[in-house]
Amino acid sequence: MPPRLFMRTRVPRFIGAASVLLIVGCASASQAGSPGPSAAVAPSAPASAAARATLTPSSPPSVAPSPTASSLPAVGAAPSGPWSRLDWIDAGAIVPLGPTNVSVRGWSGGYVALDQTGGSDENGNSIPVVIRSSASSDGIHWSAPSTVDTAGIVGEIEITQIAAAPSGLLAVGYPVGDTCGGPASVAALWTSSNGTVWRRVSLPKDFRTGQVHTIDGGPAGFIATGSKADGTTQALWTSPDGRTWTSRPLPKVSSGTLVLDGATSFGGGFVLVGAVLGEGGCGGPARVHAATWSSADGAAWTRSTLPGSMTAADASLGVRAISDRVAVVTQSSPDGSKVLAWTSTDGRAWTPVHAPSDQLTTDPVTDGRHAALMMDPDSGSGAPTVFAIGEDAGVTILGQSGNGPIASEDSGGWTFAVGPTGILVVRYDGGAAWLGLPS
Repeated sequence: MPPRLFMRTRVPRFIGAASVLLIVGCASASQAGSPGPSAAVAPSAPASAAARATLTPSSPPSVAPSPTASSLPAVGAAPSGPWSRLDWIDAGAIVPLGPTNVSVRGWSGGYVALDQTGGSDENGNSIPVVIRSSASSDGIHWSAPSTVDTAGIVGEIEITQIAAAPSGLLAVGYPVGDTCGGPASVAALWTSSNGTVWRRVSLPKDFRTGQVHTIDGGPAGFIATGSKADGTTQALWTSPDGRTWTSRPLPKVSSGTLVLDGATSFGGGFVLVGAVLGEGGCGGPARVHAATWSSADGAAWTRSTLPGSMTAADASLGVRAISDRVAVVTQSSPDGSKVLAWTSTDGRAWTPVHAPSDQLTTDPVTDGRHAALMMDPDSGSGAPTVFAIGEDAGVTILGQSGNGPIASEDSGGWTFAVGPTGILVVRYDGGAAWLGLPS
């Protein structure tokens, strides 16, 4: 039986419910212009996929009284470059939220925790949506909970993503549950300088009449993909701050049909990934010719090729920033039996990844410098396995020590994030938290 993934909170259509957390060792400075403190990053060699650290199971949970912020050790900035192991701290019920649907996100300046309830009751009746937030710069000391503006929102929505750019943070709210007729569209947006107080965004007309399926943030700003009011014409928008959005032209193709599968923002600019569909023949399907397009500002796009990419009737494509300076594109066959991957530092020249792991096809959780993957043991009980992904897209296992999270049948679900001090894991009810200090 394959290993079970640690569960995250409910997520939009483009992230599976059994999602994963990715760790990237970055060899550059933290996100340029990002608000809030972050550690300086010294140059270092990327992690190798062949390297493997020894996994040491965490010790059983302590029965001592739950710690408080004042009783926990002081933590500093996580080291730059690749990590080899984690030393876990049992932080107890340190996050002042709960008792249900708690989630946590990380960025270069800290961590943001949310708890979210309401939308409808057990009988399907509409009730107010209530979202509270708390922020921390180190994962130990948290701000008092504040209420996020949800006035006028009808139905169930949740903030399932927090994106970061030099201007600050953007929280993205999606409908929960039924997505009949197509993927979910963004229902609400909020901005914040540090995650403590959030300001509601007045959605532009294009967002209200059309659909916005994905939003990504990074050093180049924010980029959104979706469709116009007719529901079929693809659309792109960019924003420097998450509040003012500009419609951008689609890439031009000389022949065939353009299909966009995703977009990302990183130090090299904006990158789109998709395909040009060739004409079908003799009743057969069109062929998919994978491609990427790059732009500094979204105003004009330059096409690039992916060396050795699959040309097939059906293939899944994805793009994501694995750090502020490296993006990765993945392509997989319909049955997942074949995975290809490429990395780039500028969005124009792409280097094939040798024997890429199928774990690269998952959506990373990153603070712009590192990202990580955590999985339950095969037995369902014991310490999780933590994987690291280097800037060369190689996958390694991190060693572990200390009093970390232990999976069991009754331990409940977990939410987790990568931030400036390490990996923060929080139980869904907010009743327990662990901070993994990397080295």
